[in-house]
Amino acid sequence: MAHISEYEVEDIFIDRLEGIGYKFIKLDNYDDVLVNFREQLAKFNAKKLAEKGHDASFSDAEFNRIMIHVDNHSVYESAKILRDKYVLQLDNGESVYIDFFSGDTDRNIYQVTHQVTMDKTHKDDVVYKNRYDVTVLINGLPLVQIELKRPGVEINEAINQINRYRKFSFKGIFRYLQLFVVSNSVQTKYFCNENEMIDGQYNPILKSLVFFWTDEKNTRINELNTFTDEFFRKSAITEMMDKYMVIKTTEPVLMVMRPYQIYAVKAAKKRVLEVNQDGYVFACTGSGKTLTSFKLAQLLRDESMVDLVVFLIDRKDLDDQTVDEYNSFEKNCVDNTDSTAVLINMLKSSEKKMIVTTIQKMANAVKNPKYAAVMDAYKDKKVVFIIDECHRSQFGKMHGQIEKHFERANYIGFTGTPIFEKNKGADGRTTADIFHAGDKLDSCLHKYMIKDAIADGNVLRFSVEYQRTIFARNLAVKGIDPEQLDDPEYCKRHKIDMEPLYHDDERIAGIAKHIFEHHEQHVHPQGKDIYTALFAVDKIQTLGKYYDEFKKLNDAEPDDKKLKVAAIFSYQANEDMDDGADEHSQELLDRCMQDYNALYNTAFTIDTFDAYRKDIAKRLKQKDLPQVDILLVVNMFLTGFDAKPLNTLYLDKNLIWHSLVQAYSRTNRVDKVTKQFGQIVSYRNIKQWQDDALTLFSGDGDPNEYLLENYEYYLNQWVNQEPVLRKITADVDAAGQLKSENEIRMFIIAFRSMAKTLATLKTFSKFDWDDLAVVMDENEYEGFKSWYLYYKDQTHNPNPKVPVPVDVDFDIELVRTDRINVVYILNLLKNANTHDKTEEEKQQDVDLILREIERSDNESLRLKKEVMRQFILTRFYDLPEDADVMEAFTQFEKEQMKADMEEFAYDNKIDYMIVSELFTEYVFHGTISDDDIRKRLTAYKLGLLKMTKLTKSVKTFVTETYNKYKAEGE
Repeated sequence: MAHISEYEVEDIFIDRLEGIGYKFIKLDNYDDVLVNFREQLAKFNAKKLAEKGHDASFSDAEFNRIMIHVDNHSVYESAKILRDKYVLQLDNGESVYIDFFSGDTDRNIYQVTHQVTMDKTHKDDVVYKNRYDVTVLINGLPLVQIELKRPGVEINEAINQINRYRKFSFKGIFRYLQLFVVSNSVQTKYFCNENEMIDGQYNPILKSLVFFWTDEKNTRINELNTFTDEFFRKSAITEMMDKYMVIKTTEPVLMVMRPYQIYAVKAAKKRVLEVNQDGYVFACTGSGKTLTSFKLAQLLRDESMVDLVVFLIDRKDLDDQTVDEYNSFEKNCVDNTDSTAVLINMLKSSEKKMIVTTIQKMANAVKNPKYAAVMDAYKDKKVVFIIDECHRSQFGKMHGQIEKHFERANYIGFTGTPIFEKNKGADGRTTADIFHAGDKLDSCLHKYMIKDAIADGNVLRFSVEYQRTIFARNLAVKGIDPEQLDDPEYCKRHKIDMEPLYHDDERIAGIAKHIFEHHEQHVHPQGKDIYTALFAVDKIQTLGKYYDEFKKLNDAEPDDKKLKVAAIFSYQANEDMDDGADEHSQELLDRCMQDYNALYNTAFTIDTFDAYRKDIAKRLKQKDLPQVDILLVVNMFLTGFDAKPLNTLYLDKNLIWHSLVQAYSRTNRVDKVTKQFGQIVSYRNIKQWQDDALTLFSGDGDPNEYLLENYEYYLNQWVNQEPVLRKITADVDAAGQLKSENEIRMFIIAFRSMAKTLATLKTFSKFDWDDLAVVMDENEYEGFKSWYLYYKDQTHNPNPKVPVPVDVDFDIELVRTDRINVVYILNLLKNANTHDKTEEEKQQDVDLILREIERSDNESLRLKKEVMRQFILTRFYDLPEDADVMEAFTQFEKEQMKADMEEFAYDNKIDYMIVSELFTEYVFHGTISDDDIRKRLTAYKLGLLKMTKLTKSVKTFVTETYNKYKAEGE
């Protein structure tokens, strides 16, 4: 299969689809697609039309009314229209409910076509002409688009291709596309469509939302033929669109479920409806349990034999994010009040078949006599309880009370860290005991463990660094190995008390200093995206010591280098003060809150603790800015808290079993490409406990599969990748001489690999460019990076100077360094222009600044590069020493911008004022239409061709000039 072409892959795929019941139809262009839609929609609704005395066809007027209803909507709106009915007024005066799609496989009409060309001739809002590989149509609407590559080609190229189509040519009824499939025959993935524009900005599909298909055991189905037989079975593709896609109600987002989510829902439905037993789903933390459990609740609610579905969550997990997430799936479905009476009123309502409430309120409703009349009505009803994070002790305690009351209830639990025999608590019960399904059935309905989630890219691996902080100095105790003093198990065996060592003031000060010194490289990996961090310690008194050390370190830093540190913990109002604590926990918390209020201009007190917790959560998630950089905790935020921008956990605390996995898992949510893994920096040696926990929760797999290798491993990888790059291009100059598309592709792939390795190396505390310079130093790397960025720019250039492969995957975020921006450069110039510098020193500074401009990858600065160079070379040397450099540059920019406009007007033989007014209009409105430009140019009496060409030139000039002169490049 090595030499198979793209066209052969396409033919084999279409043959396969025809073999499972799809009918091939030749459609050349958009007009053909519309003609076919008209014909198939009428056939699909033939029975309804016949009932109204109408043929199975539409008149021009009727089809026009249908097109007015379906055309020119966003992808999100189109998805809703697809699943709704439409009242069509027929020419004979009758009206009929038209369907566009059915959950009944036997009713739908399934077709496949290929090589449909979209161009401006047939659809005027198409930007660029494109030809699509394979399109699946259901009832005439294009609902699945398949892009195929030959074996050996990166599958990401097909994803990039679809992103281009979404931006430029998926118009009209192609906005009804629900799913995409990409394959190079040996790798196949699927993903959901989304609105191509959000808030005026292009919204590309993220690679993290592109999924492999699997079987029930989470084994990937990669090969295209096998995938087709499974995924494209008519019943399977119909069920996917009917049951396993989610149209969010509070934001314009369309989602598709992943295989493990679908299998879990199916298994749970079967257990409840066919077997009438309980069970639990073991779904790795971060793999989308909320969506899975909520979809199960929705589908069970729609079953006639189910009287009520109650979605139970723990009160402490019901934060604003959780409420928003549930309500996004179904508007206003969450009862997030503290009043049990609200729950009772919902239970009284005959309309409410699904309720989202807390375990605590349900337990209270069951045991409180005043609610008995309402609650007793449900005693013999078919009630299904779905419990999120069911390992929580609260549910264990309250389960018995709820179970006793609801005599016909079923219970389905969801957890990422089940309680097994090895990690069970004092009450001796496992998760399987609580969700017992009888002797013959496995209580665990479906497993999707951390090893599966990491392999699929649904969560990230962990980078764990152990920093040794306890060393033996002059140890004279016989039989004690000084090298093992940081091992808690060793110390326990030898009866060495670790507590004084852990809480030594010198150790705590040293750790605080280490965190401050290395924090930026952990949370600011590529210099662009800034992530957030947790610091978990063993007790409140330790937290207080660290908090004060951080304050001291912050006081010594300039304002722009200070870290925003916050702290939160729960305390006992009547705690024992005999343990030597200098202040009561409440006093410490009050002090932390006052500092927080001063930092963020808030007004929280002990009485508004919950609001304080929610505000911190928003800042860790970067929902409210400025963010919290480091949050000090004891136990809070280590379970149930999800924040994609959180990427680092510092630890001075012993953790075991599920508490360790839960804490680690705060860091490994998939985010931007700059977040490559969750980082754990532990100041205690908990490696054995870590390995035990990861082994347990991955089905006794190898814990090292989920961890990054050490620093030396990636250093060796860097050394081995360098010859691959050199073979393509021996040095930086050669990188600029590449001629063919294939050479450029190879360079991009080779450099990208090195950039990814460098990004990983930079997160280690011991990172040092000197270690890497044995094969390539920083200056040479930056030189190669400049050409990488140049080739990337060529892909967006309508007239590229070099033949760049447009669909190649540029992981551009991995090489960004936005610190070097316009303001940064101007500040350097300001420092260079001081009276205490000699002319030679000033020239050296300027040379350095010019190099900085060349190597920056900040988009705004790169656009302004030539303006800044000209400012330095023609204006800067003449400035007096006390001159305001920023003001001088602003004035120079205005002059340059006017000169550019005058030159453009002269070259195109039009009035400068026309260009100036159009530019002002663009700045004010953020856009400018072709009609606006044409109106200004009417006086020039141009022919159609010249007018079209000049209109395009003016529009391009105005937008490029705006981008060149707009911002400071922050």
